[in-house]
Amino acid sequence: MFDVLKVFYTTHYNFAAFAVLLLLLLIFLLTKKNYKWSIGVLAVFLIFNVAMYKRTDGKTWTITIEPEKTAVNEDVEPVSMTFSAKKNWTITDDKGVVHHWCWVDDYWQRFASMDLVSALWGDNKAKKMMKSSEGHASDVAE
Repeated sequence: MFDVLKVFYTTHYNFAAFAVLLLLLLIFLLTKKNYKWSIGVLAVFLIFNVAMYKRTDGKTWTITIEPEKTAVNEDVEPVSMTFSAKKNWTITDDKGVVHHWCWVDDYWQRFASMDLVSALWGDNKAKKMMKSSEGHASDVAE
């Protein structure tokens, strides 16, 4: 478990920072002899780490990278990369670019591609807002 969390936390340091803050809060509460809140923070800390471990351990993620099509390399095939926590968590390609992918990146892609206006007010409002901003930009005199 510690090997997977060590690899996960070094790659996703924002989750590691949250775990460290929980641990520091636990230490602070124990120094103040506030045992009821200490038990709660310890439970949240353990649940957080077990959830990270269960989402990461034994899973693999495969992504396909499409190379840019130019006149020189028209017949270049897409590159598939498979990532897992214990074998190849990060891959460095021939250009020196480090690639990484896991469930955090899947969640971020889903969140970043969500249309927030459409989700809150519906599709018609989103279309009206897009048309209003497009109309406003074309009416501006140069």
